[in-house]
Amino acid sequence: MSRQLKVMPLLALIAIALALVAALALTLRPGQAEEGGPILQYPPEPPAPTIGPNPTVPAALAAGPLFVADFATAASLSDWQMAELDFILPEDRANWVIDNGRLRQDFASELRNSALNQLAALAPGAYADGVVRASFYDEFNGIAGLVARYQGEVGYEASYYRLRLLKSEYEATPKYALEKVVEGVAVPLATVEGPGFAPRQWHVVELELRGGELTARLDGKVVLRASDPDPLPAGRAGLYTRALGGILFDDFIVAP
Repeated sequence: MSRQLKVMPLLALIAIALALVAALALTLRPGQAEEGGPILQYPPEPPAPTIGPNPTVPAALAAGPLFVADFATAASLSDWQMAELDFILPEDRANWVIDNGRLRQDFASELRNSALNQLAALAPGAYADGVVRASFYDEFNGIAGLVARYQGEVGYEASYYRLRLLKSEYEATPKYALEKVVEGVAVPLATVEGPGFAPRQWHVVELELRGGELTARLDGKVVLRASDPDPLPAGRAGLYTRALGGILFDDFIVAP
């Protein structure tokens, strides 16, 4: 009997403790303070900006181009060469996809990882003199440009001209660079510190080549000029960026 009397108060204490724990759990539900309000409130996410229409192609370029691509269907890429300009493992190759009639850089590898490797999407054909033009819309990549007179099967050993543009939000400089790459080694021909391009809006980039004279334009304004006393011969032309995703290209044109 004495042992039973000792056990009964112990059971009563356990029952009281359990009741207190249950009451506390009901009072402090996850995500709430004692007053019943939320512990932390996040501001609502702003809606994703709407991507507007592409810039209009000038009539002078639209009439009689040497090559044009509007990326209307997946077949638009059937003859393109997707070049990796840096050494990478085969499984880390970049992804390019057609998205609503535009060419999207879609990260790298099957896992769609963000990567810094430089890329070129090269149109079919070989071109010497002319104007290489494209429109681009930067969502969060921050790097866009053009490639011309590209020669080579292996990107990091190829030779070509490269126009490289950075968005204004990046601290890195120069924001505009025109480079000559010979067997994978880049030499700057002309650079400008800034201001860079604005993200989340359409831009038009052009690279005009006349022999060894090169002129780069952004939205119709000349941003770079350079002369090359030993110009590269004819080669492919195309688009330039990095495998960071978040950039669209459209209306790629090579004009006389």
